[in-house]
Amino acid sequence: MIWAWLYPIARVLGITFAALGLRGHSVLPIDVNQNHVPSGVLRDTVLTVNLEIAQGEWHPESDDGMTLSVYAFGQVGHPLENPGPLIRVPQGTVIHASLRNTLSVPVTVHGLRDPAGGEPAGGDMGIRVAPGTVTQITFKASTPGLYFYWGASEVDDLKLRHGIDSELTGAFVVDPPGPPAKDEIFVLEMVSEHAGASSRQTVATINGKSWPYTQRLQYDIGEPVRWRWINATNEPHALHLHGFYYRIDAFNRGRVQSYHGESRPMVVTQRIAQGETFDMSWSPSRAGRWLFHCHMLLHMIPAVVPRLPGLTMHASMTHANEQSTAHDAFGLGQLVLGITVGGSKKASSAPAWHAERKLQLAISERAGAPRYALQLRDGAEVPAPGKPGLIGPPIVLTRGQPVEIEVLNKLRQPTAIHWHGIELESYYDGVPGWGGASTQTTPPIAPGASFVARMTPPRAGTFIYHTHWHDQSQLTNGIYGPLIVLPPGQKLDPTSDLVFLFSIGDFAALQEIALINGTPQSKTMYLQAGKKYLFRLINISTNNQGMQVSLRNPDGPVDWRIIAKDGADLPPDLVRPSKAQLTITVGETYDVEFSTPAAQDLLLDLLLPALKIHSIQTLSFAPAPAPAQ
Repeated sequence: MIWAWLYPIARVLGITFAALGLRGHSVLPIDVNQNHVPSGVLRDTVLTVNLEIAQGEWHPESDDGMTLSVYAFGQVGHPLENPGPLIRVPQGTVIHASLRNTLSVPVTVHGLRDPAGGEPAGGDMGIRVAPGTVTQITFKASTPGLYFYWGASEVDDLKLRHGIDSELTGAFVVDPPGPPAKDEIFVLEMVSEHAGASSRQTVATINGKSWPYTQRLQYDIGEPVRWRWINATNEPHALHLHGFYYRIDAFNRGRVQSYHGESRPMVVTQRIAQGETFDMSWSPSRAGRWLFHCHMLLHMIPAVVPRLPGLTMHASMTHANEQSTAHDAFGLGQLVLGITVGGSKKASSAPAWHAERKLQLAISERAGAPRYALQLRDGAEVPAPGKPGLIGPPIVLTRGQPVEIEVLNKLRQPTAIHWHGIELESYYDGVPGWGGASTQTTPPIAPGASFVARMTPPRAGTFIYHTHWHDQSQLTNGIYGPLIVLPPGQKLDPTSDLVFLFSIGDFAALQEIALINGTPQSKTMYLQAGKKYLFRLINISTNNQGMQVSLRNPDGPVDWRIIAKDGADLPPDLVRPSKAQLTITVGETYDVEFSTPAAQDLLLDLLLPALKIHSIQTLSFAPAPAPAQ
């Protein structure tokens, strides 16, 4: 059509779409931006970049699939991009930026300012650009770090932005002196039915795409990997890496905090709140296919397009849109990245496998709530008689001991078990349809079938096993449990080594409620004053990324010592007494030490702020018995 070649000319000349006689929804396509090429022209120490804001058609999944009409940034004379053009400059660069607003509504743009201003990301006053006008901005990029710029046409608040303007985001990087590091920059964006944790209709993307159309990453064993994350959505997220740990190198929570050496936090899951950014590094040590994803269930299943004013879907794409959620037979979608690690050609040199211990985890159906029950058999040992618990039994392994765990599926639907935080081979990691290598892919565990997972845990700590079949009913009906790895020669002492597993349960008429160790009404736990306890805290809820946990008396939180996170010991210089209050995101574990010299009653308080739900566990500490005469 004739208007196809008129668009670039019109945009350069500043002619509006209305002046061309084009309908508002017939706009340029929006290109996906993987943040590999900086925008603008850099001469000496000055960057000149000409940005525009326009409406375009965006494909968050396949290029012939779901089509949404949204606002986006672009460079004048170039296609619109999602996320917006990457601004990347050396420290000390002066940035001359122009902002052209081609929309019929005003837009307020934030983040194009000196990062040394000290204001939180998204907390600056912003620059209001009226319809059909151009605004000039000049500032100096004086502080190295990862930042972003964003626009809003409806609600000028990043935590409330959720509609047609929610894709108005671009990465902004200030590099320290020297050549820029080899890295990948990922921008999290999300259109949702409304802002906040209760939203059930979302299209969440990484660099403009939703799984399985997100960028695929390939690395070699031992290759250093540096990723940089920007959360431009209206919700926090819990970012989890399968099979490996990663280090946090820097975090921007309003100001950039850098970590060095062993002081860098080592995690498998990291919470990132709205407007925050962080840098991470890791290096794969085993071949295979792995996942990196948000652990919130709603953000790792196929998208549900919200019905919002102004957010339109191209009519000709109706059939494709109806099919858009059927692209992953195993239920994954949205905030998921796929990683392939190449292996050695000398596969035959791997030592022969010999399991020193064999377990069986049987998953069956039951009457009442929860609907599923798990039982553990250790070798020839018969499971304990009686009704199975409300959550899975603790699986206790030994560091360095090869073990096989047979998962037996007695359900009427498929399932899969992920060994969260354990460093093992990809095939046994528990992601059906993805895990494994080129010649072998992890299967789902069909009804009546079983799957044997092999692992040799390399470290002692607190981990989780849980369903990786993306059906919320499996996660809210008890297919999960604590996974504890002990040093060789050590036995689990249930009188001093205590697990507190936090989750969400589906109790029919009561709907979803918060649980501690599988129950909404925990009985008082009687403990001993003067004795040292290890508390293993685990969050394996559905979407509760901001879960608050505290241990308190009537005067407020007491003191405890955090000694490990995600199964990894903290460096000794970071282990110190702190107030007993934590935000534990979904997929995190913490080990804390606690003792009290005096007899007292304490409350272990689990709070879900978004839902305003509490669950309480009373800990009653009695005086130590008098020594025998």
